[in-house]
Amino acid sequence: MGAEIVLVERDLMVEPGEETSCEFRVVNSGEVVDQLTLHVVGDAHDWTVVDPPMVNLLPGDETTVRVTFRPPRSSEVPAGTVPFGIRAESREDPHASSVEEGEIAVAGFTDLVAELVPTIRRGRRRAKYRLVVDNNGNQEECVDIVGIDQDDQLTILVGSPSLHTQPGTATVVKTKVAPHKRMFRGDPRTHPFQLFVQPVTEAPENPPPVTVDGVMIQLPLVSKGLFKALVVASAALVALMVLWFALLKPTVESVARQQADVAASRADQAAERANEAADVASSAAAVPAGGGAPTDDPADTGAGAANGADPGPAAESAGSPGDTTPAPEPVPTSFRIEAAARPVTDGSFEPFRYRAPDGQALGITDLVLQNPRGDSGFLRIALNGEVILEVGLANFRDLDYHYVVPLGLRPGEQLVFLVNCTTPGAGANQCTPSASFSGRLTKP
Repeated sequence: MGAEIVLVERDLMVEPGEETSCEFRVVNSGEVVDQLTLHVVGDAHDWTVVDPPMVNLLPGDETTVRVTFRPPRSSEVPAGTVPFGIRAESREDPHASSVEEGEIAVAGFTDLVAELVPTIRRGRRRAKYRLVVDNNGNQEECVDIVGIDQDDQLTILVGSPSLHTQPGTATVVKTKVAPHKRMFRGDPRTHPFQLFVQPVTEAPENPPPVTVDGVMIQLPLVSKGLFKALVVASAALVALMVLWFALLKPTVESVARQQADVAASRADQAAERANEAADVASSAAAVPAGGGAPTDDPADTGAGAANGADPGPAAESAGSPGDTTPAPEPVPTSFRIEAAARPVTDGSFEPFRYRAPDGQALGITDLVLQNPRGDSGFLRIALNGEVILEVGLANFRDLDYHYVVPLGLRPGEQLVFLVNCTTPGAGANQCTPSASFSGRLTKP
């Protein structure tokens, strides 16, 4: 039991949007009356019709069936050879179905659409556009793009003068338009131009080009508003200069002259007072300390002391040294802060604190930072609420600082060791940096 199919025509060709037909013979090769269902398989299935789709045949009988191909004019049906198959399925013996294969050539067609976005653009020096080329045909297209302005006032630069477009795709080409001459001021100028998208084929004559119109509106380098503003600013500057030379400058000079006269008068008065003071000092120096007449005998000057006169309490006080208590010596000290900070993602810092002893001030001269596990994050050291050091944990394993001027903590003040842990080191669930401090304790 079964069916046989014989394709009558094998060289088939069809234009997209049109149709073509062919015939094939169906033979009942079985021994019983059979009903055969006919349909097309393959890529041509969606746009192919079998007439009739079902036949009833006696054993050994045959009939002719027509197949019509109607490919749509769309980029979804590519140009080229499309294989297909005609299958005949037996109702009496489904396993005895047969398939006859064939091919049909789908012709290519060109359908290009171009659009300039935006169509109108304003600019002082140049204007930028996007040329969108849509290939709505069913074959690859090679196109050339040329820009022309009839007045020869523009330079048109096309990003890709030649390009290949695939079926069913859109290609964007950047385009710049610049005027040959710049306009300093005046009214805007309108420059129309055209872009030609020319398909290039192997045919003797190429299809007509796709034309796109565009407009560039050239603006002056100095706008009317800016020009007016410059004129107003210049007029205001001239008015200020006139006001300065006519009113303000004489007033300023008069005030300055008055102030200079006052300063000179004060200087003269001060000089007179200084001269008077010098005269008084000279007169006082000419009179002896005892109030008597001057003497030329130097022995009389020390007579009182030589005769055993009492020098007085002032001399006794001057001759006795005062009591002094030695300052306490600084006491060397050191301490260590070990951190165990949990990893965070919000950028926060976990504090670890040290408090200076009561009644003693701390001066830190040496600082050693250690990050043995290679933790990642940040470390800060703050004294009295002020951050004095910040480093990245990933930047060191051992790091030391020495201070010529010690870092000072007053009694009871705190040193805070702040850790921002982002990634602990290998095999750890916490960041464990540490800091060792050395210095001296003194009583204030």
